[in-house]
Amino acid sequence: MRLKGFYLAVALLGLAVVAIYATRLGVAPIYLVHDEINFSLQAASVADTGRDLNGRLLPVYFSEPEFTAGRDPMMIYATAAALQVLPLSEASVRLPTALVGVLNILLVVWLVHLLFSDARLSLAAGAMLALSPGHFIHSRMALSVLYPVPFVIAWLIALHRAGDEHSRRMLCVGGAALGLGVYGYLASMVMMPVYLLLTALVLAERRQLKLIGWTAAGFAVVLIPILLWTIAHPERYSDLMRAYRPSEVTGESTVVDAARVMSSGSWRNKLSEWWVYFDPDYLFVSGDSSMTNSTRQAGLFPLALAVFLPLGVWRLARSRGFERLLLIGLVTAPLAVVLTGVLHLHRYRGMFVLPFGVVVATYGLSVMWASPKWIWRSAGTALLLTMPLQFAGFYRDYMGPYRERSSTWYGGNLRGALMEVMQHPPASGQSYVSRTIPYADVYWRFYSQTIAGAPAAPLLLDLAAAEQQSFAPGSKAIVAVDEPLAAVLDRTGWRRETVVAEPDGEPAFVVFERP
Repeated sequence: MRLKGFYLAVALLGLAVVAIYATRLGVAPIYLVHDEINFSLQAASVADTGRDLNGRLLPVYFSEPEFTAGRDPMMIYATAAALQVLPLSEASVRLPTALVGVLNILLVVWLVHLLFSDARLSLAAGAMLALSPGHFIHSRMALSVLYPVPFVIAWLIALHRAGDEHSRRMLCVGGAALGLGVYGYLASMVMMPVYLLLTALVLAERRQLKLIGWTAAGFAVVLIPILLWTIAHPERYSDLMRAYRPSEVTGESTVVDAARVMSSGSWRNKLSEWWVYFDPDYLFVSGDSSMTNSTRQAGLFPLALAVFLPLGVWRLARSRGFERLLLIGLVTAPLAVVLTGVLHLHRYRGMFVLPFGVVVATYGLSVMWASPKWIWRSAGTALLLTMPLQFAGFYRDYMGPYRERSSTWYGGNLRGALMEVMQHPPASGQSYVSRTIPYADVYWRFYSQTIAGAPAAPLLLDLAAAEQQSFAPGSKAIVAVDEPLAAVLDRTGWRRETVVAEPDGEPAFVVFERP
């Protein structure tokens, strides 16, 4: 394929990916999860005032009561930039992440083109990532797990080009990309230094180890804001430990049980978790156990990669230099998740596996296409053609039945109940919401900003108040349909005004009105 034709094919691939990834963002996933709400509220505050919800001007990390260590800044600032031109909505806050997903795909095409100088393999690699269910799902949520991925791919591109050009500038750019990735997601605090060490390994094999200083300089310069923030907020380390290793935090100090961490049993458990991360069922068949991270009908990667990926590992097993780095990157991808000891809860946080998995799988496809036997070449092409067919079925399910299956995982139709009260506020009296509905007050803050003239924030209501307190006529209350508070309101004279159901018709919330 001529270069002009290749560029046209890449442009068409990009347009197709935008059409798939960046549309119907307000429809699927069905609701915003509470972390999306928290990120979005911070972004809306920055877009409006330049300050976070605590009133701090352009902070490095965004602290809030549920997570005092602070939320990752890159996604919040990207969303705030989008909200400069778009109204606050579910689709608007998800759009920046969708565009990150598109960028990942185009960068992978570039990287593979540098590796193989083969247009077919480059486009195939882009298709592998674009049609990976795990990448698609996480590109459509206003969360930060994908934000470091483009910086990892950019580092790989810079490191490979530095090998061709002996360019100090490229090494510095690669280091800066790793440093910027630290702002993308918390796990990058572990993974980006690992990739810096891998850079040193490659340079040592090239007999260019003295050049590692250029990569380290690029890495260090962009981390200066984090250094200054840590000096100004030294409590952040303890907050992080409290959030991710609560068993190791005592009072105000962080106490690491070295004997427990270094014990053979502990390391055996971590090695076991490492192996579990690469479970074929997770990677290729049914994905994560959480319905917010998987449809349970497809794996993290297309099923065809169950063939391409092992072949790629076999191809790279005896390699050295940059190619060996790709294999090490694949193996070390879950390191940050494994070290936290919560793999069973947060396997989706290891999204670093996506670019390495796709590139290694491309090596596997290259082995099949380079075979002198036509049956291997035909099998490689046939497997590649199964990916859009599999993705079409996955996409139909994602936009349809999955929305119903996953609704309770996304907190249920709380949005419907809140909008019912916001659009038909009490003529008199006060709005209430059950204290047992998780994050109801935070959801109210988000949706109230999407409706002009929304009523004031509701008061939290519990069983004791419902039994003893007197309520003004016209007051309204939102209660989960099956919680005891609903029975108390029935008994104390409240009237059921509206029952809010899930898409499958199952009642979820009740809006009560005080006669």
